[in-house]
Amino acid sequence: MLLGLRHNRKLFPAIIMLWWGTAFSLYAATPQIIDAKPFDDGFVIASTDGMLYWTDIDGIHLDSVNLKTDIAGIEVTDGSVLAVTPDCTILKVERNGKTSRLSRRQINGGYNRVVGIACSGGNTFVLTVSGIILKTTDFKSFTSFDFNQAYTGYYEHTSFNAICSSDNSIFITGIYDNGLPAVFTSAVGNIWSERTLTYIYSGETLSLEHQPLSMAYDARMDRFVLGCTDGYLFYLPGCSHCNAIESKTHSDITAVAFNEGYCLIR
Repeated sequence: MLLGLRHNRKLFPAIIMLWWGTAFSLYAATPQIIDAKPFDDGFVIASTDGMLYWTDIDGIHLDSVNLKTDIAGIEVTDGSVLAVTPDCTILKVERNGKTSRLSRRQINGGYNRVVGIACSGGNTFVLTVSGIILKTTDFKSFTSFDFNQAYTGYYEHTSFNAICSSDNSIFITGIYDNGLPAVFTSAVGNIWSERTLTYIYSGETLSLEHQPLSMAYDARMDRFVLGCTDGYLFYLPGCSHCNAIESKTHSDITAVAFNEGYCLIR
């Protein structure tokens, strides 16, 4: 299943590589990017048409694998890529093209679909647009938590679009029915707390108005980062009073990833 070998070219126009604020634009053909993660000393990038691309830290295309199925999100664990499909089939993909199916379809589709996958504390979490959070440790048995049902009357109904994790935290993000952005965090995926999305600008306290589309964990700075509409990054460090916003591009950010001071944006 390994289609591409080594190509000394940069991937995707509108992908920007950043290092401590310095931006580099990368130019080539344009697949529809859905997710990106750090991988060794570079990145792995997923497109909705089933392609995975490995790059070096500067975005140079090294390897490609065609999974021949739609991808809803990816995660990197133990040197392999976990790719999840919109109906929650989970695939384990090696860089050499070896692919194995870890689980069969877990949802029936319809209005619901998977939007992302994350690993934390020995668990793998899969999030759907309607707020169903599936958790597994062995890819054989799954527990299901319905976020919107559990928090009816407490949080506004939310449509979700991204999930991300560190070693000890899980973040999910989406849009409330009233159109405002929403972010929630949990330690093990059972009890969720709303994350404040206010920030200080020119001495004034403001609230995030741009809709989050993607999310990443920046291990170097120990913070979660939202990729938003209109090209904004919204930074979520441990202290909610230290939230910050930054304009990085003119396009919506549908994928973002960090690796040792470098940031990949699409």
